[in-house]
Amino acid sequence: MAGSPLRQLSVLIRYLRGERPSVLLLALLVPLGVGLQLVAPQMLRRFIDHTLTGSPADLLLAVAAWYLTAALGLLVVTVAGDAVAARLAWRGTNRLRADLVAHCLRRPSRFYQRHPPGELLDRVDGDVTRLTAVMSALVLEVLAQLLLVAGILGALFLLDWRLALVFAPFAAGTLLLLRGLVGRAMPFVAARQASSADLLGFLEERLAGAQDLRTNGAAAHTLADLEARQDELYRRAHRAARVSVRWPATVQSLSTVSVVLALGVSVWLHDRGQLSTGTAFACLSYAMLLRRPLLAVTTRFHDLEEAAVSVRRLTELLRRDEDEEGDGADGVEGAERKTAAPRTGRLPDGPLGARLDGVFFGYDPGEPVLRDVSFRLRPGERLGIVGRTGSGKSTVVRLLFGLQHPARGTVSVGDQDVAGLDPRALRRRVALVTQEVQILHATLRDNLTFYDPSVDDGRVRAALDEAGLTEWWRELPDGLDTVLGTGARGMSAGQEQLLALARVFLRDPAVVLMDEPTARLDPHTERLLMPAMGRLLEGRTAVVVQHRPHALRNVHRVLVLDGGAVVEHGEQTTLAADPTSRFHELLRTG
Repeated sequence: MAGSPLRQLSVLIRYLRGERPSVLLLALLVPLGVGLQLVAPQMLRRFIDHTLTGSPADLLLAVAAWYLTAALGLLVVTVAGDAVAARLAWRGTNRLRADLVAHCLRRPSRFYQRHPPGELLDRVDGDVTRLTAVMSALVLEVLAQLLLVAGILGALFLLDWRLALVFAPFAAGTLLLLRGLVGRAMPFVAARQASSADLLGFLEERLAGAQDLRTNGAAAHTLADLEARQDELYRRAHRAARVSVRWPATVQSLSTVSVVLALGVSVWLHDRGQLSTGTAFACLSYAMLLRRPLLAVTTRFHDLEEAAVSVRRLTELLRRDEDEEGDGADGVEGAERKTAAPRTGRLPDGPLGARLDGVFFGYDPGEPVLRDVSFRLRPGERLGIVGRTGSGKSTVVRLLFGLQHPARGTVSVGDQDVAGLDPRALRRRVALVTQEVQILHATLRDNLTFYDPSVDDGRVRAALDEAGLTEWWRELPDGLDTVLGTGARGMSAGQEQLLALARVFLRDPAVVLMDEPTARLDPHTERLLMPAMGRLLEGRTAVVVQHRPHALRNVHRVLVLDGGAVVEHGEQTTLAADPTSRFHELLRTG
């Protein structure tokens, strides 16, 4: 059974490493609990038989004391086992969740285009939470229940082989039925969980755009779409529940029939004098006890199927994005070959240049975004890129920052192919500023340092001053400890963009990439931002993408893109003064 739940769940074993004492303690507590459950009916048998035969009170009290001790021992073992299992579960699932978050943080932007936040939240938190029961020794519990079944059948054979024969076929049939039905519900459970993730992604997207939906009259359509998704989730959940409940219900029915049969056989043997009252009561107790593990096994295997589906969804998420780092149309295979080798390259110290040589790239097969784009930047040289929307301007920046890799051609920084560089080494020397600035719900200091305690406050204040935020940050109520972000202190679009520049000043990179940093600013705010941009670009290699050509006054050369191809490339001053140039036309129309 290659796709069985237990096989699927075997990947979780590595998250139990380092927890050997807890696992060994559980391995001791589980059989001990089984043994105490088997002892109780024997104690009752002795107590009843001794009572009916007129045994001394001391003997009855001794049997009662042993029964009470066993009951208390079972309680202690159960509580201890639950506590150890819960601790083991949280430690293991926390490790798994941390690994998944770290993995997602390393993914390129294409990964987040394919996996919306709602889906990632359902997988990283929802699926991991479903695994908590498994990590809390659910597999051990299933094995314990099977051990209890075997123990009960053995005890019944010791008491009376005829009663054991009543239950043995029932137990064997139940286990065979279980084996045949294992995995049947997994496709339906997978469909239900996929529908749940789709609903979460839909809600996350619509709630984030609630204001636009309301002001543009799309609220009714959104509610209708929500109802359709909820109906689909209900249908899939109903199918999964219907399949999952069939065999526990079957086992419940068989169990009830077997108990009634055992009761009838016990009465018949007792009337014939072949079975004592205590033994009959013990057999009936074992019969009732046998129902519990068999029902628990069937129910737990349903939980195992749920968890196995979650494991499969998580492994699919991890496996699927292996191909996403090299996405590029018209040559995906070539891009994948470039990223197949470990990316361990380092950039040299000092100023760095940048270069594109014959680059072809597309996000989807058959739809190229860049066609044979080439340029070379010497260290300290600044290039401005302009063009109509969809001409590939932002794609050039994404390639230089290593967020995508070309299908053909090479992208180099510091004379090293970006595809072979360690992403962390690249990020230390190359900075990216976009039009969308993410302000974290954290202090001003943490928004600049990204929680790096090694950065002292003097450097943070200097970066804010370089970005032109001196007056603003000094007026904050708690200075660098002022909390920013949603639900805290708000910022204007211009302040957010200046804060993004301050982040770059703090890092002091060799290469600066700017992807339309003034796109959402009004002309007045843009003019206020330009001095800080000029200070940031001074002495650094830079690529600046602008939708407003007149804002490229700080660059040395200009590259004009149209339809993904270079249509003009030259000195900024020369092109601006040439009335026949495309750049001059863009300046005039702008």
